[in-house]
Amino acid sequence: MTKIGIIGVGAVGSAYLYASLNKHIEADYILVDAFVDYAKAQAKDLNDASCSMNGCGSTFITGDYKDLSDADIIVITASTKPKEGVLKDRLELLTDNAKLIAEIGKKVKESGFKGLTIIASNPVDIMASIYQQVTQFEACKVISSGTILETARMKKFISEKINIKAYSITGFVIGEHGARCLIPFSKIRIGLGSLKDWLANGTIDQEWLENLNEKVKNEAFEIISGKGITNFGIGENLAEITQAIIGDRQAIYSLGVQLPKEYKNYGVYFGLPVILGRNGYRHLPKVRLDEKEQELFDNYSGEMKQTVIDVLANMGIEAKF
Repeated sequence: MTKIGIIGVGAVGSAYLYASLNKHIEADYILVDAFVDYAKAQAKDLNDASCSMNGCGSTFITGDYKDLSDADIIVITASTKPKEGVLKDRLELLTDNAKLIAEIGKKVKESGFKGLTIIASNPVDIMASIYQQVTQFEACKVISSGTILETARMKKFISEKINIKAYSITGFVIGEHGARCLIPFSKIRIGLGSLKDWLANGTIDQEWLENLNEKVKNEAFEIISGKGITNFGIGENLAEITQAIIGDRQAIYSLGVQLPKEYKNYGVYFGLPVILGRNGYRHLPKVRLDEKEQELFDNYSGEMKQTVIDVLANMGIEAKF
């Protein structure tokens, strides 16, 4: 049986676990959380759900870091809370979460864990960079949820605009999970055509297209303003990543991954389409962007890399890019 550890079982962690259960990702789940009684209650509730499903053999128990030594996958959703109660920018969580993820990384490393790690704690790309630097795990086995959720939101808005199913759209958002994301519009495909065809027939206009990137960036905060958190979208996407790994899909997802040397700011984690399977991710050939997109990508990733270097330095850790 596959063994999956989850560190942090609050709103996002529990959404991931419930999505995994309903996607029939059968596994022994180990719930690790600073609030042990809360984690025990979550395990009880999830076991009730599991035992209500025909043919489901998944189990949920609480544990600690030593129980993660032989896990196949660890999913990290643990996070500090925004100081003012409502998140307005993912970078607000930077300092406190950096310390938290560094501590988690040390404990995971000490446990003897050898599997794959999926990180969803914000800001995810910086947290994945810190975790990989602290643990020195093979980079292809450390994955940030990256821009998988932005990609889903982009498809959502386009599908609503032109009245087709979101899964009929091929394209990815790249860059940061946050304000530094960007959409390579020329790479989006709908059937045999591109967005230019929909511009040509008047279904969409240039102004709507230019606003799409901002709509994608702002969608999380639209949701947060109404319910205080985003959890179902990211929970489903984390389960999708898990399923791709366990099933060795060798399918393409836009994830937070370590930029290879073909990229200007190699070494930092940033959102790119990659091939995902049992052994982690593999890079596609370097994405060919237009001049403006490339400039933004390089500037954004450069800012991220410097932030990671500074945060690590503040914790007395030298970055090894």
